[in-house]
Amino acid sequence: MYPNPGPGKLIVLEGLDGAGTTTQAQILRDWLRGCKQVTDVYVTWEPSAGPVGTQIRQVLTRRLSMDRRTLAALFAADRIDHLYHPQGVIKRLKAGTWVVMDRYYLSSFAYQALSLSEGEIQWLRYLHAPCVIPDVTFFLDVPVKVCIERIGRNRGTNFELFEKEELLNAVSAKYWSAIDSFVVQGENIQIIDGTQHKHAVTQGLQTYIAAALF
Repeated sequence: MYPNPGPGKLIVLEGLDGAGTTTQAQILRDWLRGCKQVTDVYVTWEPSAGPVGTQIRQVLTRRLSMDRRTLAALFAADRIDHLYHPQGVIKRLKAGTWVVMDRYYLSSFAYQALSLSEGEIQWLRYLHAPCVIPDVTFFLDVPVKVCIERIGRNRGTNFELFEKEELLNAVSAKYWSAIDSFVVQGENIQIIDGTQHKHAVTQGLQTYIAAALF
């Protein structure tokens, strides 16, 4: 993996489904736009809105099925396209834009790794070799039961592929394993208590960014 080609900063929000990453990404966008140290802000998400990301969303909403390795490879392909597309993340970082990303490769090592063998996880790492390392990844730590309750409030019974309590418990364990692994490799991953009121979560994100990235 490669360091951020900057001068723009890459900020990633991670967490289980229902942890609040999408809400916080939007709040961060608005806050960063008001900061004098930031000239431009771009908020994006994964799966992306590109052609590969669109296919992945069909799998997540059960309109399409495929082998677990194919899905893992599609997530990696979507990620590389997201980064290296002519109007993608890398071009924006080089132009000085701050990019806030709702999910990134840490998600693959939690969700897709769930059904992969140890050898296949090494293959997954190889697929992610072209990725850019974030300046900071915030992991919103929220218990599985709370996430399920939030999803139910927001979408009723319209749960996606991984949005089951048993599966999310396993995904949570994979997240913590992946976090430990990437931190050992020197990545900057900050744990945020996502059970707080959303304004308290926002304050924690903003405080860190102001102290570490400006």
